[in-house]
Amino acid sequence: MKVLETKGLTKSFGGLTAVNNVDFYIDKGEIVSLIGPNGAGKTTFFNMITGVYEPTKGEILFLGKEIYKLRSYEITLEGIARTFQNIRLFRSMTVFENILIGQFCRAKSNLIDTIFNTKRLKDEQSEAREKVQKIIDFLELEDVKDEIAVSLPYGIQKKVEIGRALATEPKLLLLDEPAAGMNTQEKKEMQDLIRKIRDKSYTVLLIEHDMKLVMGISDRIAVLDYGNKIAEGTPSEIQKDKRVISAYLGKEVG
Repeated sequence: MKVLETKGLTKSFGGLTAVNNVDFYIDKGEIVSLIGPNGAGKTTFFNMITGVYEPTKGEILFLGKEIYKLRSYEITLEGIARTFQNIRLFRSMTVFENILIGQFCRAKSNLIDTIFNTKRLKDEQSEAREKVQKIIDFLELEDVKDEIAVSLPYGIQKKVEIGRALATEPKLLLLDEPAAGMNTQEKKEMQDLIRKIRDKSYTVLLIEHDMKLVMGISDRIAVLDYGNKIAEGTPSEIQKDKRVISAYLGKEVG
């Protein structure tokens, strides 16, 4: 079952075409990586999927539904969540509070509930906190859940941002360079975490420059170069693809 599919997806900025006629798909339960040199169009591709940019042309289908005209918050409600290359945590909030923010998009209570502090509001808040606690446990953040998030080590901050994305209850999780800036041990832990997330029935699409992580975790890999998709396949197929070797990997593997 295709969770996400793009057909002829294109984005131009004036005379520059950042993403050019890209056909792409990801099936339920897959981990798929999007790789390519800096400036290849990877983040632009993410930004179109998540409603930051409107495509110049083409289609974006999420669970068979056209979403390219939806706003970012509407796409989140449909079930797509993302993280960012540069961590975007709320500086004055704890780990728990940062993750709890992600649950707000699922709130059903209204202004009247808030003014009169209704039972529906109380029940909803209680349920949201229970869901966040489960994410805290899943990410093994119990020991730091009451700490100010931005005061914690970089690798933990990355996990908090993933936790906030998971709190939106996504069907598809987009990770933008989740291992960027990490040391070797943190990268290994991130790789294990992404597998763990997939094993919880999430579908994962990631942008990543660390080829060891990409090759070790991906079911499939798509490669962009100057906005064009030049290859797609399993890690072993990508490692041997001469176009990829020339454009990105730099040398033939093996």
